[in-house]
Amino acid sequence: MKHYIYLCLLVCLWTSPTVAQLDSIQKLEEVIVVDRQISRFSTGQRVHKISSSTLQNTPGLLTDVLGQETTIFFKQNGYGMVSSPSFRGTTAQQTAVVWNGFNINSQFNGQTDFNTLLVDGFDELSVRPGGGSVIYGTGAIGGSIHLNNQLKFDGETSALLSARVGSFSTFQNLLKASTSTDRWSLSLALSRFSSENDYDWPSTNRKNINGDFEHYNANLSLSTKLGDGHRLTYHGMYFNGDRNFSLLFPSDSRSNYLNEDQRHMLEWEKEFSNLTSVFKMAYFGEDFQYTANTNNPNPTGAGAQTAIARYSLFYTYNDFDFNVLSEYNYSTADGDNVQADSRTIASFALLAKHQWKKLTSEVSFRQEYSNVYDSPFLFSTGFNYVFSDYVEAKAKVSKNFRIPTFNDLYWEGSGQTDLQPETSNQLESSLIFSNAKKNHRFSLTGYYNDINNLIRWIPNVNNIWEPENVDEVETYGLEAQLESTFKFGEHLFQLNSLYGYTISENKQTGFQLTYVPKHKLTNGFTYSWNRFSVEIQNQYIGEIFTRSNNSEGDILEDYLLWNSGLSYKFPKIQNLKLSFQVRNITDAAYQTVENRPMPGRHFFIQTLINF
Repeated sequence: MKHYIYLCLLVCLWTSPTVAQLDSIQKLEEVIVVDRQISRFSTGQRVHKISSSTLQNTPGLLTDVLGQETTIFFKQNGYGMVSSPSFRGTTAQQTAVVWNGFNINSQFNGQTDFNTLLVDGFDELSVRPGGGSVIYGTGAIGGSIHLNNQLKFDGETSALLSARVGSFSTFQNLLKASTSTDRWSLSLALSRFSSENDYDWPSTNRKNINGDFEHYNANLSLSTKLGDGHRLTYHGMYFNGDRNFSLLFPSDSRSNYLNEDQRHMLEWEKEFSNLTSVFKMAYFGEDFQYTANTNNPNPTGAGAQTAIARYSLFYTYNDFDFNVLSEYNYSTADGDNVQADSRTIASFALLAKHQWKKLTSEVSFRQEYSNVYDSPFLFSTGFNYVFSDYVEAKAKVSKNFRIPTFNDLYWEGSGQTDLQPETSNQLESSLIFSNAKKNHRFSLTGYYNDINNLIRWIPNVNNIWEPENVDEVETYGLEAQLESTFKFGEHLFQLNSLYGYTISENKQTGFQLTYVPKHKLTNGFTYSWNRFSVEIQNQYIGEIFTRSNNSEGDILEDYLLWNSGLSYKFPKIQNLKLSFQVRNITDAAYQTVENRPMPGRHFFIQTLINF
């Protein structure tokens, strides 16, 4: 049965178009572009842009948005619990999360929990598959996810209010406002997301116990033009999360996790005729507290602080584009199970791009120096070639890396200070067929990734778990995307199809890595007429191995999810929109982590008003 479903969905992929997305991020004249590298130095790679309207209309957290809009697979310990990505078959630590140009993965475990990010406070979300360590440093092996805030100098003032209520006593609220003149600009976003999260486990007589959570998020951006080409910009983000962890069995102890993250960035930009000088300073703080048994609280916790100074110089000469980048990073961490220590990293990078007729070429290099590990020399080179108005080709070769985390180096009784960074040699190529006049586009991407010195925690002779550079992994696969928009009078049709085929194998054993499905397919259809809009989505995930030996008795079965939504804009109440959404329509029983069931059928109602 599952193979029949899979075959039908493949047919859908090749016959269903989708709404057109930008292949690269375009710089609007009145908008401050904070992450300049992704817009200017992504030759050879496709950059997928997810609009702010999609973020506002998708219920839940970053996991919900990316799960439907990309080929990334997320494993979750129940809805709202810890969420870890597998991007092109890599580990969670090999996906970089970039906030306004800075890598914000945790100093402790080297990854981001995607269920601790409330994305509707951001203006733009971009996804860049493939290596990006030359620009974004550690972890950008499988790909990078970019969260950006925008500031405009258009003299306008606007505000948005959103309220969402749903099953399991779920509430989500957003206030977003911006104002500006031709000299200064201000943007603010405040959001809250909470849920009792006590959903029934489909096909069982059990409920999700101790799964409630409450998250708060604030984003503030401010910029002013100082005259003579100078501009000063501040971006700040604060997150506070209070989350219980769902119980595997009702008799288990109830646990709790509190975390607080703050991020601040100050930028000074000076523009000359063909030079742009950018100096940035950033501070990141992360603190957490874990209670294993709330009935007998004895919490443990840790905190980390990171200070970064970065200088970039952009130079344009005829058909050449250059960027010289230098950065100094100082991090320190201390906690109940982590030895107090610090590390320093100095890095230097050179990026160059040339455009000649139909060919765009790019080459870049990076070298880091650290007091705790030896960093490899990194490089990347990419090409774009436009055959015609309808056909374009892309290719990229790169070397990337991931450094050991504070947990790897300094975990009490287990950390190993002689660990080497993971390294990755990869290549990818894409063919893109498009018809701009008719809003149709199809892309096909193939990739190969060879990863060495993979860090894994394994038990030693005394049965104490320790990190070691033990594994060599190769990942390869195909990604396909088909996009189109049709309009007949007042009727607008938008269709979306994404397919990812992923092989991720341990080179010593030949087994597929755990929690990496070979197949993922998503389809989306939107119909709009006058003030009405209807949306239908589905998502297919192939079977998943949960044991390193690919044991047939320990496989999570494949599953197919359906979601739908209906929205209406009221004519007499200006800018008021009401939406109703149903998720997992068929009440399918599925798991992304063994013995951690996800919700069955559930509902959301949302009101959104613009001022």
